[in-house]
Amino acid sequence: MDLSLDGMYRAVLRGMQVGLGCAFILILVKTTITLPGLQKISPLAVFCTGMLLGIAFAIYRDCLKVSLNGKSVLITGCDSGFGYELALRLEKMGAIVFAGCLKSQGGGAQELRELNLKRLHVIQMDVTSDEQVAAAVAYVSRHIPPQGLWAVVNNAGLNSFGYVEWVPIGICKKVMDVNVWGAVRAIRAFLPLLRDTKGRVVNLSSALSRFSLPNRSTYGITKYGIQALSDCLRFEVKRWGISVSIIEPGSLVSGVFTEDSVKKEATDLWNQIPEPVQKVYTKEFYDQVIKDMLKHSAVGVSDTQNCCGRCIYNGTGAPFPSSTLSAHGTENEDNGLGEHTSSRMGV
Repeated sequence: MDLSLDGMYRAVLRGMQVGLGCAFILILVKTTITLPGLQKISPLAVFCTGMLLGIAFAIYRDCLKVSLNGKSVLITGCDSGFGYELALRLEKMGAIVFAGCLKSQGGGAQELRELNLKRLHVIQMDVTSDEQVAAAVAYVSRHIPPQGLWAVVNNAGLNSFGYVEWVPIGICKKVMDVNVWGAVRAIRAFLPLLRDTKGRVVNLSSALSRFSLPNRSTYGITKYGIQALSDCLRFEVKRWGISVSIIEPGSLVSGVFTEDSVKKEATDLWNQIPEPVQKVYTKEFYDQVIKDMLKHSAVGVSDTQNCCGRCIYNGTGAPFPSSTLSAHGTENEDNGLGEHTSSRMGV
């Protein structure tokens, strides 16, 4: 059951919708039909009753779960962070997990292999490579059970910060290629398998797809793109029973925005800023911007695990996936996949 603020908000909203609908119908009936005792029924009483019924129904739906046992899930970006944690969680729950890694011989991938988990497949999958994505599809097709592929989680992503004048176009293109076109590439490749199972697509987004902040233009652009991609795709694949969900985990929770990575990127970025632009902004201002970011760059393991749990419940374990799910981490910036994923993957 989703006891988060987001979940309770949805339940109350559903209750109000039902209550208003019932009250409206009563008023309409009163004005068109004359029945004994009908005029004594209060619209307010009907509204309250309908609201309670709506809330009860919403809670009941949240209590329903889909068993993950034996279901196959592909996750991109499992080298570290959220993808790494999600792969382990889903395997523990009985799912057959295909963990796509940017570097299949890297540290994170090797750690996953060394666990010797029988339902966990570590595969090489750079989402910016057509060849590697095609090879991943071929591997998954050979190893999925007869019931097919249940879900694809587009988790692979790059973070970026910096004012518009600071970030080189090359970095902008790289972040866009991974965060947006990488998701498009994976979706296009695996949709044929998802059609067979009426499966699910889960895209990791960010609250930055809803509002914009200074210093986050490059990253924010890609998250607006994921939002648009998901909304369009949801309509396009509905005819095959495929659901499309968006999960909004905090960037810190997802593991792509840590203190060490901020410091390293800040140093590299300053060295790439043209000298005239450096003089306009000054090093003091630049350092203050980075300092402000570092205040929000620490997150504990429990935060990642909590977010991961919410994603499993709502994104992969709910029978009625929501279109968007916010898993509140240490930052209000994002919300994501976990025991209460905004876009319940319902695995």
